[in-house]
Amino acid sequence: MQTKLRRLARLAIAVPIALVFVLLIRVVRPLVIVRIGVMRSDRIGHFVLETELQQLEIERGIAVRPKRSFNIWYAPEPISNRVIYEMWKRVMRIWPNWFMVPVFRLNNSLPGSKAHQIPNTASTCLDVHNLIDGAPPHLSFTPSEIERGNKTLREMGLSEGDRFVCIIVRDAEYTKVTFPGKDMSYHDFRNCDIDDSVMGAEALADRGLYVIRMGSIVEKPMISKNPKIIDYANSRFQSEFMDVFLGARCEFCVSDGLGYYAIPAAFRRPNAYVNFTPFHIFFSSRACDLGIAKTVSSLKTGKRLNLSQMGENGIAQFSHTSQYSDAGVSIDSNTPEEIRDLMLEMLDRIEGKWTSQSGDDELQTKFWKKYSEVIGEQRAICHGEIRAKYGAQFLRDNQDWIL
Repeated sequence: MQTKLRRLARLAIAVPIALVFVLLIRVVRPLVIVRIGVMRSDRIGHFVLETELQQLEIERGIAVRPKRSFNIWYAPEPISNRVIYEMWKRVMRIWPNWFMVPVFRLNNSLPGSKAHQIPNTASTCLDVHNLIDGAPPHLSFTPSEIERGNKTLREMGLSEGDRFVCIIVRDAEYTKVTFPGKDMSYHDFRNCDIDDSVMGAEALADRGLYVIRMGSIVEKPMISKNPKIIDYANSRFQSEFMDVFLGARCEFCVSDGLGYYAIPAAFRRPNAYVNFTPFHIFFSSRACDLGIAKTVSSLKTGKRLNLSQMGENGIAQFSHTSQYSDAGVSIDSNTPEEIRDLMLEMLDRIEGKWTSQSGDDELQTKFWKKYSEVIGEQRAICHGEIRAKYGAQFLRDNQDWIL
């Protein structure tokens, strides 16, 4: 009751001030155009990378910005990561929600609202203009934050100079707990099993790297006897700050394309994708990235569909669980061996130990050409110049799939 009364009192104060502000920005529009932007703050991927891309698009002139303009943003609740929020406040003009929410709503209810809105990015979290590779990150740590992060790494058992890889797997637990009233089953086809990544994690540990399993709310622990594999998601070290620090400092991050990938990308760390879905969105814009996707099989015959068959009936463009079942197909995870091979390929590439075999370049070219064909109109919507690589060992072992 007290919370509700406080909210009403705040609104009673904020709305009249907001109305004056909205009218004022129209009065001063001939001199300066005040624009309002809404950050997508409820999901970490959007909050980090969509915001990063929006800033890059403004700086590069891709997003049209009037010459005399004054940009203001706000981040609606719930805010997925408060550390990221504070970092964005260092580089952007972010005003408090109690004031900006009524400003935004009032502005949109009056004529001329579009002139005072900051447009969204070209394609949400997708770097369709290949901007990230050629630009320094906007987000950064203060010296005290770096000291705090290194101190926690030491408490986790890492010494100075120890290298580590982050790994994160999407399951249903996070969205079930975080959005209890929302049906997220339409994304169930993206879920994976952390057990499938243990073989790859142990292979990386055998190469001397620590492997840190990320996450805050997870279905089950990552189980391994290797002391270099740390189930951070179920440890006392897990925090919003370390979520960011680890993703920003890792050698690379292994993920299935869920939102956490945005943190390494925003800090210009490589991403290795396994079990990637949806297929047509495969993150292709960065030259340092590497990955493999889930495959699709016929429920009737049990046989895997090749790329041409995935192009039929738009299967390669599916983005909802029901679409697969309605089409009579299943979506199949990569095997532990395929995941291990991809992880080791990424490590070899980073360490300069990777040697292409005869035919690898031709397989890459053949795959991406066919990929661009079967995803149809999504090629122009979700991709710019394709710079990422598909897993070399996977393509060698599955040449009949690239038909």
